[in-house]
Amino acid sequence: MTLREAIEAIARHMPEVRRPAKKLGLGERLTWTALVLVIYTLMGHTFLYGVPQAASIAARNPIILNIIFAQRVGTLTTLGIGPIVTAGLILQLLVGAELIKLDLSKPEDRAVFTAASKVFTLIVIIFEAAVFTVSGMLGRLSPNVQVLVFLQLVAATILIMLMDELIQKGWGLGSGVSLFIAAGVAENILTSLFSPIMLPDGYYQGIILAMIQAAASGAPVQDLFFRGQYPDLLGLMSTLALLFLIIYLESVRIEVPIQYARVSGYVAKYPIKFLYVSNIPVIFASTLFTNIYFFSNIIWSRFNPTNTNSMLNMIGMFNATETGVYPIGGLAYYLTSPYTLAGAMRDPIRALIYAAVMIAFCVVFAKFWVEVGGLSPSHVADQLVKAGMQVPGFRRAPGVIARIIERYIGVVTILGAIIVALIAVFGDYFNAYGGGIGILLMTGILYQYYELLVRERLTEMYPGLAKLLGER
Repeated sequence: MTLREAIEAIARHMPEVRRPAKKLGLGERLTWTALVLVIYTLMGHTFLYGVPQAASIAARNPIILNIIFAQRVGTLTTLGIGPIVTAGLILQLLVGAELIKLDLSKPEDRAVFTAASKVFTLIVIIFEAAVFTVSGMLGRLSPNVQVLVFLQLVAATILIMLMDELIQKGWGLGSGVSLFIAAGVAENILTSLFSPIMLPDGYYQGIILAMIQAAASGAPVQDLFFRGQYPDLLGLMSTLALLFLIIYLESVRIEVPIQYARVSGYVAKYPIKFLYVSNIPVIFASTLFTNIYFFSNIIWSRFNPTNTNSMLNMIGMFNATETGVYPIGGLAYYLTSPYTLAGAMRDPIRALIYAAVMIAFCVVFAKFWVEVGGLSPSHVADQLVKAGMQVPGFRRAPGVIARIIERYIGVVTILGAIIVALIAVFGDYFNAYGGGIGILLMTGILYQYYELLVRERLTEMYPGLAKLLGER
């Protein structure tokens, strides 16, 4: 039996969500999407049974894990979408590098890729659940409790995987992974704006309520401009600035003149987005950094809790306090954002290294994604030629068109990657609510949902357009 046959055989015995018998209306799909979102949110506030300190563990969960993996350690979403993202990313890279021979333009190969993703995701779920259970990240647990917690983590994360599959197979809108990320960031922003929790400085945690409180008591508003790790006016201004900047950049296009080869005189425009690869580079880089943090934390907790092993200290050194475990040295330290302006000013070398590494990895991943994601100049040129298009004044040949388009795509790929990296980095440094990466991801996801809703609405109003777009 070949590896392909083995994957298909295993996938047939795994739980699966079937596609709806007919295409659902927009209202029904929105209802299913909302239901899935409510279930996921409730799971994120349901603590693991048998873990006595689950509440305190969830409270000190690193921001990067909340954003990228939409998880809250100590709850049913302890693993979040981490196994789905990690498995999908690794398989996509293997296919893109042609280490796994699959042509994703063929339906049968796409089916194999989907099956392999589910099998690999299940493997990652089991592995990560076991690591969280026995590593001490959930506290010291007896053997019986470890088994109970392991089963809870596996069952909950399989449910998350099935909810993502349910949305992607036509019951909902978009993808569950994107939905969960956006919801987690939105919850963080709403908490920063309206949380009624009273902080040690005498003000509410939510900046809006704190401003009302300051105005009612006659206190100077300057007291709220900078509050360290708590929501402040600096964070409010940077959050609004980032939102408007990202929305503007999403709408910027570079237009390449093209025309129909058989219709002379008719010139159209081929739009190339300024953020050509969108937020994909940040997702890849952040996923890599998050996994490094995750595994270095495990290695430290099991083999180097006193930070005395010089070799393991290079991977990561941590300090365990009452409020959480924080990196203080090694690779994990420099690949983790300082998160706040105070943190960046406390160690500017760390802030500069993190920014430089983030920019470098975003550029590398952007160039890689252009080649493996069907966005390369040669791929675009083939599409234009098949559509009967050409660039005015040049021969209608894929190689010629590719060289022309390369001038634009090469530039916007690098510039777009650098800009999204800078947004992610400096959003953190200026206390943006939800973090710079969170704001970037949430805005991009919501913009995609806006375009999807417009498309769905148009196809409902004009059924003929659905056939033209190739939908059922």
